[in-house]
Amino acid sequence: MKHRVLLILIFSVAVSGCLGDGYRVFENHEIIFHYPASWRQVSFIHPPVDVDTYYEYAVTVTDPERGLETVATVEKLKLNRSYPAPEGVLDKRNISLRGYPGVEFSYPENESMVRVTIISTPRGRYAIVCRAGRDDFEGDLKSFDLIKYSFRVKS
Repeated sequence: MKHRVLLILIFSVAVSGCLGDGYRVFENHEIIFHYPASWRQVSFIHPPVDVDTYYEYAVTVTDPERGLETVATVEKLKLNRSYPAPEGVLDKRNISLRGYPGVEFSYPENESMVRVTIISTPRGRYAIVCRAGRDDFEGDLKSFDLIKYSFRVKS
């Protein structure tokens, strides 16, 4: 019995170490993605149809310790609308995310770096926009990648 308790305890510690700090889940009627457990959802914008935007809705999550300096936004792009073309794109490459074709690029913006991943799915096109201070951007890639690689479109 003592051995079982000890094995269960060791297994529990090992598993919790592998999970790290965990994650939170954003889910609506068509998408789902994970973001770091220490982050918070700060907005969900669904503008009226007559408002001229390039997206149908946008959800933003951020690291509350850094305010809006480190932030990720997932946007559903409107039909026949494009993500606004930024100046100073550093790299642009074709990608595949969960089997969906897309494009990814990065660019500087004021004191920040921005990475945009745009994918095309049967339900529409989505942009995952990740922004952090230039000095912090590399360190935040793990959090940004959690959002990007966990992103799914419901069938």
